[in-house]
Amino acid sequence: MENYGESKQVFIRKLIEEDYPIYREVTYAHFSYKNVFTEKFMQTIWKEVNAANGFACAIIEKGTGETCGFCQLKNVDTSTPEVGVEMRDDYMGRGYAQEALRLLLDYASRYFEVDYFIWKANKANDVSRHIAEKMGGELISEEATMEQWIIDYSREKGVLKEEDISYVCTYRIEKDCCLREKEESMSLRKRRLSL
Repeated sequence: MENYGESKQVFIRKLIEEDYPIYREVTYAHFSYKNVFTEKFMQTIWKEVNAANGFACAIIEKGTGETCGFCQLKNVDTSTPEVGVEMRDDYMGRGYAQEALRLLLDYASRYFEVDYFIWKANKANDVSRHIAEKMGGELISEEATMEQWIIDYSREKGVLKEEDISYVCTYRIEKDCCLREKEESMSLRKRRLSL
C-alpha cells in the first residue's frame, strides 16, 4: 500500500476498497441532507472520490493504525485543485486534519501541476475556516449558497431572514505553504541550536 507522506501523528495513504465502510460512516455523519443519503447515492460519491480527476487518501493514526479520516483533492487535472478533509468524530481536535492536509498539499505540489489550492468552508464552520487560515489560506470570496435573485425575492416577500442565508468562504492556499513552514521550522531549530 502506497504511503504518500508521514508526520508526527499521522500518515496518509492511497484509498483502498476496504476504506469504504469508514468513508461511508464519516460522510453520512457530516452530510447535511441525510434524507437523500441512500446506498446508491453513497456509491456515486465513492466513485467520484476515486475518479481520475480526484486524489483521495486515508488519514491513518500512526500509534494505532486506525483510519481517522480522509483528505482529498478535487480537479487535480486543473492548476487550482480543491482541497477537502473529513474526520471521524473521535479524532477531531487533535491536529490530525491539519497534519494530513500539509502532507497532501506537499505531495500534490511535487507531483501535480498546481498554481495554488482552493479551500471552501461554510462561513459558520469556524474549525474549517481556522484550518484554512493555519495553512496560510487567504480569503478570496464569500458568497451566499443561494442565488442573489432568490435572496432578494424572498426578502421582498418577508420569508427570508439574514440568519437563514448560509455563506461559503473560499480560500486560496499557495502551493508552497508546506515548504515555507518546513523552512521556517528548520531555521528556528538552527537558531535554537546556536544559542
